[in-house]
Amino acid sequence: MKWEISKTFRFEAGHRVWKQNLTYGRGAEFTKGAGVPQNKCVNLHGHSYVLEVVVGSDTLSEQDMVMDFYHVKNALKDLIDEIDHSFIIDKKDPMFESLKEVAHRFGALKVFAVDFCPTAEALAKFFYDFLEDKLREKGLLGEVKVVKVVLWETATSKAEYKA
Repeated sequence: MKWEISKTFRFEAGHRVWKQNLTYGRGAEFTKGAGVPQNKCVNLHGHSYVLEVVVGSDTLSEQDMVMDFYHVKNALKDLIDEIDHSFIIDKKDPMFESLKEVAHRFGALKVFAVDFCPTAEALAKFFYDFLEDKLREKGLLGEVKVVKVVLWETATSKAEYKA
């Protein structure tokens, strides 16, 4: 892409990485002999997420832009509003039905159900796919492309997705 622009969003959300098991899998070799690691992320917890979306184009519009930042913001606004202050949970998580019931019974839990374990990596792809679908829906996908999505979970940990 000759030109790229980025827009940053902030939202608060909880999640649970129900598949986490630090005793095996890619990278477990680094902690062998250090005792049994605590799988903290299987617990319900939350983050102050920072989402950066980067879109690009090889041409500029008649207004000399890739796309106005205002339009990028509006493409994601409803999704950001929906996920903000929610609990993101995989429908396959063993706790899903119970948390859905608690949310229904007490009305104090906003559930945002997804079809994947809500890791930072999977969420970055989720936002990427969502924005790409929005561009396609409006007939802009050929002119404008989603370059990448970066999702910061903490000040020191982020995931990036690009196709």
